[in-house]
Amino acid sequence: MGWQRYSAWLWPAIVSAVVLVAFAIRGSDLPAAATMLTAVFAALAAIAFIVPVAENPALVQRKAVRSLLISLGVFVVGVTISATFAVYDHSAVWLEAIKLGGVICAFMLGLRCSLTDDGARRLFDALLYAGGIWALASLIMFILDPAGIYGVIKFGAGRLTGAFSSPNSAGTLFGALGVMALGRIISRVLTRREAQILERIDPIMAGVCAVSLAALMLTVSRGAIISTIVCLVLLSVLLLRNHLSLPKLAAVGAAIVMVLIVIFATPLASLIGRLNGIDGDAQVRATILKSHFSFAMQQPWLGSGLGSFNTVNSHIVTAKDYSELAVIRATHNVYLQWFEETGVIGLAGLGALNLAVLLPMISAARRRSQMGGRIWAILAGYLVFLLHGFTDYAFQEPALALFVVLLLGSGFAMATNTAASRAFGAG
Repeated sequence: MGWQRYSAWLWPAIVSAVVLVAFAIRGSDLPAAATMLTAVFAALAAIAFIVPVAENPALVQRKAVRSLLISLGVFVVGVTISATFAVYDHSAVWLEAIKLGGVICAFMLGLRCSLTDDGARRLFDALLYAGGIWALASLIMFILDPAGIYGVIKFGAGRLTGAFSSPNSAGTLFGALGVMALGRIISRVLTRREAQILERIDPIMAGVCAVSLAALMLTVSRGAIISTIVCLVLLSVLLLRNHLSLPKLAAVGAAIVMVLIVIFATPLASLIGRLNGIDGDAQVRATILKSHFSFAMQQPWLGSGLGSFNTVNSHIVTAKDYSELAVIRATHNVYLQWFEETGVIGLAGLGALNLAVLLPMISAARRRSQMGGRIWAILAGYLVFLLHGFTDYAFQEPALALFVVLLLGSGFAMATNTAASRAFGAG
């Protein structure tokens, strides 16, 4: 029994360790590192499907899986058509196709490791622990060297970036981690009613939440912080709506906000300072969005080809908007960039694939008492990525895309699992 208990953590430990390494790689958005990460996740997914695992019910018996496979087929066909007729930078299409393959493998890996509720609990917790470790490491490195990472001057000096290409990408990750950890804490408090209130709180998960939110504040990312606040409020309401009256819920929310304001007073002052320059940033973003939307509308159905942003950006830059366009690496709106690169066909395929994953999760979160809290937490963490995607590009960081898709794969499995008694573990 003891060996079985520890061996059950083998896959979560391996997957979370790989995720932690992916977070720590400097330049993970560059072709070599992105290809390496894709290969690792492809290998892990292949091994996971070869090695027998417990399933409840069997994967092939789940109706939602059939809808998912149909949507995936539509998505792949749409992206393939777009890539085949790409107008710009055909070579970049291959790299983006490899990265998309890695994302699919990450989803399948998360799904395969979560085909029972116990397996899903362990993987979800392990991924949050890995994120918390990286948040803590990022905090320590930032304190020791606010201007650099691994001894190299970084973009966004003076703001916490971790090893990512932008403080805003780091903000997306740490905001999502804080939201999911809080959801885990609330869910455990609600499901362990037989214990005293302090005994219900998982101290490790509370630590993950605290260091993640601290790291988020030090990124001074306006979009990430706003997205996180929205998702924290929404998740708290969803989890507590049947347990607290509206006045009590409002009081709890106000208390949490006050505590955060006191603890993070210094970073909040920096954030307020950045808010003073929001008008200038809005004008820059407006120029970027207008220029790229105008170009996207020239080939709205098939787009310009996956990975063609840099080529397109160099093509459309003019003397008038040079200062805004010449220095960027993305449109700062993942939806516009996906539309520009894959057209209506690719955008529709992506939307259908998301619906095939999210609708079963939302349905299960509403009906499953034991796993509902975790599913809501994953959905809220994903929502941080979706909201911040309107102004930044965390989805285009391979390590972050692989992480969030792993969680979605696990959440989709949770949604389609059949409830069973727990061998061990917590709520």
